[in-house]
Amino acid sequence: MILAITSIGTFMGTLNSTIVNVALPVMAQEMEVSISAIQWVISAYLLTTVLLLPIFGKLSEFTGKKYIFASGTLIFVVGSALCAISHTLGLLVVSRILQAIGTSGMFSMSMGIVSEAFPVSGRGKALGIVGTMVAIGTIAGSSLGGIFVSAFGWPSIFVINVPIGIIGSILSFIFLPKSYIQAENRSFDIVGTLFFSMFILIFFLALLFIQQDVLPPVYLIPAIMIAAVFLLAFIKAETRAKNPLLDLSLFKIREFSCGLIAAYFCFIILNSTMFFLPFFLQDILKLSTLDSGLILSAYPISMGIVAPVSGWLSDRITYRPLTIAGMIVTAVAVLLLAALGQTSSVLETILVMCLLGTGLSVFQSPNNARVMSSVSANQLGIASSTNALFRYIGLSSGTTFSMLIFSFSSDITISNLSGNFNAGAFLHGVVSVYLFDAFCALIAMAFSVVRIGRSSVSL
Repeated sequence: MILAITSIGTFMGTLNSTIVNVALPVMAQEMEVSISAIQWVISAYLLTTVLLLPIFGKLSEFTGKKYIFASGTLIFVVGSALCAISHTLGLLVVSRILQAIGTSGMFSMSMGIVSEAFPVSGRGKALGIVGTMVAIGTIAGSSLGGIFVSAFGWPSIFVINVPIGIIGSILSFIFLPKSYIQAENRSFDIVGTLFFSMFILIFFLALLFIQQDVLPPVYLIPAIMIAAVFLLAFIKAETRAKNPLLDLSLFKIREFSCGLIAAYFCFIILNSTMFFLPFFLQDILKLSTLDSGLILSAYPISMGIVAPVSGWLSDRITYRPLTIAGMIVTAVAVLLLAALGQTSSVLETILVMCLLGTGLSVFQSPNNARVMSSVSANQLGIASSTNALFRYIGLSSGTTFSMLIFSFSSDITISNLSGNFNAGAFLHGVVSVYLFDAFCALIAMAFSVVRIGRSSVSL
């Protein structure tokens, strides 16, 4: 029951970070606003989620994980209902922020709750299922969003959350365990929170503005430098705080820090590949929207099948061979994606996507299990939220970096991806992106190789 509750909540929260994408043109038309303005429906959701993940992780020390997760589910339901009845951009953005608050509560606690509930012998399989919900929710958003928007209109993508969320919230309050390890020092790290918020705001707003062509790419480096100053100030503040927002000693655990870095690169690959595949299917292979959506489903289906098996194997043969093998398979898969062209068959495309989904799933389940098992019981809350934070930063980085690489190598801007572009230039740009993804897979593999350390803690 605990696994079902956390999996459903995780799936809903992740799905809502991507399902809105396909509805943006319809929303902009009905609300009579520009595409750049309607993008804030996504940006506000993403920014709020990233800001709140570590904060909720720290608050769990005072309130326990159950009430943050259950309350987050309830807030998410309210936000979804308000989104469905919002017919002005301002109200919709505010409703999406409310949705994101709920998502942060669910995401920050899900893996911590599962890690507490399951013994080490079954934790890999359980966390593999939660990780599968993350991946499937992220990838399935485009196809599901297209179906709902076409059949019932854009409010339906929010309405569907309401009954599921209500049931999930009730079950959370009833079945999730109340036990938690209370913090000895009840002071909250305000200074660290402010520095962290400034770092996230500057870093993500720069990525978002460049992604939306509001700022030219030349501003990326200065923005990163300014964000780095606040990051260093945050680190310094955390070393002096009595009860820091983020316990930096966690990153001295090599299995924890290397696992998070490897996961970051994994989610870069996941989002950047998924962004360009619909354009390849519809504009290069000339498939219909429905056919391309059905083909794209091969990606999440393969992940859904493989991830629990990978988690089960990690409980029996340890995690390192699986994480290394998963990234090797992923690197091969993205190189095969780069080899696809105008003469490629649908079957070839499906097989490559299944191979990519398999590689990512083989990596994610044991990686999540080992990251959570490397910390002590009283650190599970902040470890869970930090894991989710790296995931979201990876997803955002994947979109932004791939867009920049594509634009530079193809001379096609993202705003011109409307079906009237040169096929040869598009494929050249996509090849550059997939080569970058293969490099990211090799980096993740390297961190999986060197991650073993003496400082890990077994629960």
